[in-house]
Amino acid sequence: MTATQPPITTTAPTTEESEQALVDSSTGMKIFAEIMAGILLYGGLGYLADRLLHTSFIVIIGLFIGIGLSMYLVFKRVGGAKA
Repeated sequence: MTATQPPITTTAPTTEESEQALVDSSTGMKIFAEIMAGILLYGGLGYLADRLLHTSFIVIIGLFIGIGLSMYLVFKRVGGAKA
């Protein structure tokens, strides 16, 4: 006895679904780029301050400031958690 399986049917995504997928992907890339830019910018400024002041801790402070400001801007732009 062989069990017959129903044929697999798929439907092509509609134009609206395709456009929404592109918008979602674009938003994700913008968020990623904004976070990375903040980390690199403020981490770089911290690194330069470390080199000028002959210290080794300002780069870490710069990285945390970059992460914090980037996350703030992302939540502000995307809308954050709506309660």
